[in-house]
This record gives sequence, C-alpha cells and structure tokens, in this order.
Amino acid sequence: MKYAFTTIMDRHGKDAIAVDGIGTTGKPELPDEGFDVIPMWIADMNFPTVPSVQEEIIKRVNHPAFGYFAPSEEYYHSIIDWQNKRNGVTGLLPEHIGYENGVLGGLLSALTAYAAPGDAVLVHSPTYIGFTHCLNNNGFHIVHSPLIKDKDGIWRMDYVDMEEKIKQNHI
Repeated sequence: MKYAFTTIMDRHGKDAIAVDGIGTTGKPELPDEGFDVIPMWIADMNFPTVPSVQEEIIKRVNHPAFGYFAPSEEYYHSIIDWQNKRNGVTGLLPEHIGYENGVLGGLLSALTAYAAPGDAVLVHSPTYIGFTHCLNNNGFHIVHSPLIKDKDGIWRMDYVDMEEKIKQNHI
C-alpha cells in the first residue's frame, strides 16, 4: 500500500504533548521570542495515521467492553507469518514472542536479556529522554558516546569513541 507522508497536521489543542506540552512542568522550555517551536524532543509524528489503522481502531472501539487483555492467537500467527514471508524464519512459535505495549517496555525487555541493573549501557547523545529515564530508573549506568558532525554537516556515530568506551566500561 502506498501512503503519502507529506501532509502535515496542526496538532495544537489535540492533547499532543509534542506541541501542547512545551513550556509545561517536566517538558522543554518555550523557545526565546522570535523562534519557532520545533517539536523534535519527543518520538511523535505530525502526519495522519494510515486509514487502515484508524479503521481498525474504530472497529475495536465500537465494542463496548474495555479492560486487560492477552494477545490473541491471531496476534502471534500474524507475527509468525510475517517473519516467515519477510525474513524466511521457520520454527518460530508463540512462546518465542514477547508482548510489549510500548517502545520503552520493549527496550527494557530486550536490554534485560543481555544486561542486569548496575551494568553499563552505551547510549549515543543526543538521544530521546525517554530512553535515558528508562535506563536510569531501572538501575543501568549510562555511558554516553556523543555523535560527531562530519565534513558534510551530517551527525554520525564515532566508532573510535564507541569502541574505547565499550572496552573501558566492559559493555
């Protein structure tokens, strides 16, 4: 399916933290007079959701019961089928698939498969503040590796710095 990602929506007044939260407690300060607010401080999008996603959400909302749920067999088999068709994965079973309802929970689940609280974790800076809060709040030690600007003005990972910090901090 093709979808145009060029239509920009005005999200002001629609409970969008990205634009309505700036200047409130715990959020970035308002810019100086004469500068525009650029809502790039949070992982959010300012283009319309693809219609098929909106339609499925509306279909679910039309059922009056809400509450806790467990992922369905359809959920797991959709992932299994997608992995098989897209990546040639065979033998994937529902018990191999973890369910997360958000990026930060997924980050933490993936990280705890390889590290424990107190361990050092390499993070590029700048980064999404949600990642750093998640890591700090769960007892991980953040080791920053700043991005560097190349001759063309593009921000890139500094592999020398990364390798040095990975060795120094036993990451």
